[in-house]
Parts: sequence; C-alpha cells; structure tokens
Amino acid sequence: MGVSLIKKDIKTNELICQRVSQTMVESDIIVPVTMPDVSKIIDISGNVCITDKVIQQDKIFIQGIVRFTALYLPDFSENSHLQSLRTSQEFNHTIDCRGVRPDMHLNCEASIESFDHTLINSRKVNLRSMLALGVKVTKPIVLSLACGLENQENIAIRQERIRLMSGTDANDCQIILREQLEFPSGKPTIGEILKITAEPKSTELCIMDGKAVAKGEVRVSSLYNSEDDNSVQFMEHTIPFTEILNIDGAVEGMSGEIEYSLGELYWEVRENSDGESRCLGIEMVLGANVRGTEISEVDAIVDAYSVDDGLELTTKSYHLEQLLDNSTAEITHKSQAHIPAMLPKLNQVCDVTSTAKIERIAVENQQITVFGIIRTNIIYFTKDETVPISFFCHTTEFSHSFDVPGSGTDTVCDAQIYIQHTSYTLSGDDSLELRYILGLTLKSLNTGEIILVEEMAPFTPEQNCSSPCIILYFVEKGDSLWSIAKKYHTTIEDIKRLNNLDGDLIYPGQQLKILAGGGRVISA
Repeated sequence: MGVSLIKKDIKTNELICQRVSQTMVESDIIVPVTMPDVSKIIDISGNVCITDKVIQQDKIFIQGIVRFTALYLPDFSENSHLQSLRTSQEFNHTIDCRGVRPDMHLNCEASIESFDHTLINSRKVNLRSMLALGVKVTKPIVLSLACGLENQENIAIRQERIRLMSGTDANDCQIILREQLEFPSGKPTIGEILKITAEPKSTELCIMDGKAVAKGEVRVSSLYNSEDDNSVQFMEHTIPFTEILNIDGAVEGMSGEIEYSLGELYWEVRENSDGESRCLGIEMVLGANVRGTEISEVDAIVDAYSVDDGLELTTKSYHLEQLLDNSTAEITHKSQAHIPAMLPKLNQVCDVTSTAKIERIAVENQQITVFGIIRTNIIYFTKDETVPISFFCHTTEFSHSFDVPGSGTDTVCDAQIYIQHTSYTLSGDDSLELRYILGLTLKSLNTGEIILVEEMAPFTPEQNCSSPCIILYFVEKGDSLWSIAKKYHTTIEDIKRLNNLDGDLIYPGQQLKILAGGGRVISA
C-alpha cells in the first residue's frame, strides 16, 4: 500500500528556452537636395520597436523597425548651423530555440547596443545599429506538489520552500498620447527641429480583474535651431499619463510588470496665442507589454525515508523558475568628462545625451552585482570661429550590488537600467562634471533542476536489521545530518540528542554516535 501524501495543485511556468541574439540593421540615407553637404556626422540616436513576433516549431521569428536620427556638421562655407537626417529601416530575424511550440508563451525584448556610420560621400551616409534581441519561452503547467504526509509517523521527510510564479501571458497593448508642449518665453523661438527623443517609464501599475491601470510618464527632449540666429537650443518636458488596459487572465491581487517601447512619433511646430513658434504638437504611440504574476509558496517534499522499513520514492525532475527577489535602486553617479586635446575649447554646451547599458551581472556570496557603462554625447559651441560647433563622446563605468539570499550558480537575472536625469557643471573650457541619476531594476530567479517527490511506497528490505545498534561515525565532506540519518534509518532529532548538538552544523572529521536500525533515543 502506498503512502498517503498531502498534495497541493500549483499553477506555474516551466522554462523551455531563453536566448539572446544579435543582429545588425543598416540603412543608406541620401541627403535631400535642399540640405547642405555632410562634413562630419557628430551624433546618431534612435529607437527600436518590435512590430511582430511569431513562435513556431523550434524557431522564433521577429520583425521590427529601427528609427535613426543623425546630426551632422555641414560644409561651413555653405551653412554654419547644425543639420539632421532621419530615416527608418525594417528588419527580420530568426532565433533557433529547440523545443518551442506555437502554444507556448513568448516574451521578446529588443534594445539598441550601439550605433555606427560610414560617410560614403558628402551626399550619402550609411547608418548602422547593432540590436540585442532577447526571447524567453515558457510552458504553463499545473504541479501537484507533495507537501506533507497523512498519519505516517515512521517516515522522515525533507521539504524545500519553493516560490513559483504563474500568471497571464504577455499582453501587447498600445497607448496613444497627444500633447501640446509650450516653450517658455526665456527660450528662443523654434526654427527647425533637429532631434526629438521620447523615453517612457512606468511609475505605477495596478492589476484588477481583466484589466490593468498603468501610470507612467514620458520624458520628451527637444533639440532645435532657433528661428532668429540658428543657435542650437535644448528643451525638456515630461508628459504624465494614466491608461486602463485590457489584460486577458488578470486577477485582482496579482503583482504586475510592464515594459514600454516607443513606436511611432510625430511632431509639428505650432504658434502660440501671440503668433510665435513656441509650441510643439506631439503624437506618439507607445507599446506596453504587460504581465500579471502570482507568487505561490509551498514546502514541497524533495526527499524521504522510512525509519523502520524501506521506502521507494517516485520522483520527477523539473526546470522551474523560482523567484528570489525583485529589487529596485536609484543610483547617483558622477564622472568628469574631459575634452580631447585635439578638439577646440568649450564655450557653451548645446546638447548632452546619455544612454546606459548593462555589460554583465556577477553572482557571488549571495550578492548580485550589476556592471554597466554610460555613454554621453556632448555637442558644444567652441571658442574657435573657424569650427563653431564640435562634439565628443564620454564613457564612464558604474556598478551596483544587491544582497539576495539564496542566489548562486543557478541564478538568472533580468536587469533593466534607464537614465532618469543627466546634469552637468562646467569645470572650465576643457572639461565638465556630469551627474547621472539612474533607475535600476533587478529580478533574480533560480532556474536550476529541482527533483520533487511524486509518490512513496514502503517495502521490507531483504536484509533488515532486527535490533538497533550504536555505531561511531566520522563525518565526511558533503555530509549533512539528513544524509546521515537517512543512511542509518534514524532521525535528525535522535542524532542531535545522542550527541548533545544544539544546531544542524557538523564538520568533516567530527565523531558522531548513531543509534542505527530504527532505535529511538529517549530523553531523560
């Protein structure tokens, strides 16, 4: 007769495949006839947006678009002010993932790792972007976990606390924002827009039945030539928003995750009530990837043995994602940026644009450290009349550590970094101090193999010791009280009482007295 187990059904996801792939996206852009020749490209920026993702047998297909903005210095004999070129390029990419099927859950992320360019001639530029595409495929399953016994006093069990995640499939939603941004009277009127960047971030997410209330804000940065003297000007606005999104499978009480991406972005210069070009009409389409998550904790049986008889265990191996921690941090980082010696001296800063990237994540001694770099493009007016505008790129490294108990070699981390704010202070005509405020989020998961007990059945061994006996045992490396008790069919409590142990700590070479063969230590 089998042992009666107490079981609990838990919904969770089994990890099938997780990959990161790179692909290069490039586009040739021809300078319009109305614009001056290109002398030098000084800045390339842009964004990537996934437009479609399909999971098929053993493969994942991704489609998307990269939008480029290139700032360039013209031939100063023709025109002395900064110019910009804009283009977009679609891309397709395939990632091999053995074992994936169309009925599984797919989550996909895209980020730009770097930009590059080749100036083919003064009227043609090749723009390139290296993309990082991350995919994660999971399969929803229901585990019937053994978490206890019914009236089996002669069986010792070892349990392990498991934190399993379950929830909705990733829901892709769209948010359309329309806003009119006003420029203050202290700023010059708008002549030509050079570059608009929009960076969305989440401030709050509340999951309800079938819905999610998403609150966030978009930081809009505008770089433009003034209407009066073509001087380069910079302006920053923040657009708050609140949206109610339909989320299939969402249940009130779930925790939620949301990731924003910028899709289409349109703008036009408008006049204010005084007839001055001091307004910017903005329309943008945000992609919102929303997931609702439930955390279930259970003490599952991972091993067992009978003190009196033999015990046959039926076990099964799983690769499950167990949540360790969700961590967030706001980091302040400072760095001194020096203008290279071959460039002209600084007179006034035009534009400071920063991007942050995570380079690697290290897990050691139950601590997770995130290492990254910040790249800052600085455009400035010079003190040299022959070269009125110049630029340089400054790179600085940062790191931040989180204490995460339970992290180790099987820990997988999902980290995201974004720049909340960049400010600067001039340190002279050859340097400036940069100050960054970074937002960092880290989700840590254990994904190693775990073996769970499914069933138990007692049996009588052919050679069964009929009477207890005391033996002397010398602890070996890798031993635990559990492994010793299981080996000699006794209990951890009996070993501790017989050897006057206060805790579970033992060490190699330690001598232990063990009452083997089903005997009991009776306390006086």
